[in-house]
Amino acid sequence: MAWQSKLPIFLRLFSRSRGLSSGWTLIEVVTVAVVVGILASIAMPSFMGMKARMDTRNGLDTLKQTLQQAQRNAIKMGKECRVQLSPNSSPPKILLHTDSKYNGCLPYREVPLENVLFHHNFSGTDIRFSYKGNSTNLGTMVVESINVVGIRYCLVMSNMIGMMRSGDYVEVPPTVSATHCKQGI
Repeated sequence: MAWQSKLPIFLRLFSRSRGLSSGWTLIEVVTVAVVVGILASIAMPSFMGMKARMDTRNGLDTLKQTLQQAQRNAIKMGKECRVQLSPNSSPPKILLHTDSKYNGCLPYREVPLENVLFHHNFSGTDIRFSYKGNSTNLGTMVVESINVVGIRYCLVMSNMIGMMRSGDYVEVPPTVSATHCKQGI
């Protein structure tokens, strides 16, 4: 140990602390960072697909629940209810009809469909429910992911009794038809 007293002070500190060091070396840190990066790059596309499916499914559920709410309120209030589809707005929306006689048909004036594209084949933008819950509209609505290609869900509404069914949409919009709505969700 006598030879250590002749070394400059910074070398003596280094030689003492080297034996007590419990930190990570630069090579270990870089190796961990590379492994984490590889795992993240493998998991990210799967995560993005899952998020896109959830967003699109949420858009379909919002659409279906809003239309069913208007149908239930038409029956409950004993009067006609109308909602309007606004597929070209950003984000697409379902709007309460502007005429004041339809107040109470929906709890909100507008319901946005976030992170999706929306297509339909109705002849107009209005969907009407009679005081019995019947509808004169027959059509298909498609909710499509804006982030991942190929994720599409559909909602088919029948006329007269106003029943709705949903499923996976297997064709590429702008083609919208009930025959391409396959039961599956």
